[in-house]
Amino acid sequence: MSTIHKNVAILRLGDLRTLGEVRALVDLDEHVLGWLSETEAVIDPHTLKELVAALDARGLSALVRRAGGSAG
Repeated sequence: MSTIHKNVAILRLGDLRTLGEVRALVDLDEHVLGWLSETEAVIDPHTLKELVAALDARGLSALVRRAGGSAG
């Protein structure tokens, strides 16, 4: 069975070293629905605010932008 998620976010990291640093501070498995590449993850929209807060609490900042278009 397939699941369609609306309003997902993409976590894009600069490189694998940065990914390792983030993983050391935050349990990404609680937030990631899937991986698009080694440094791009699809984030569950229901846990996005929690992830951003966890990153912020550890001194990391996340740029969150809304997509402009609509799908069908």
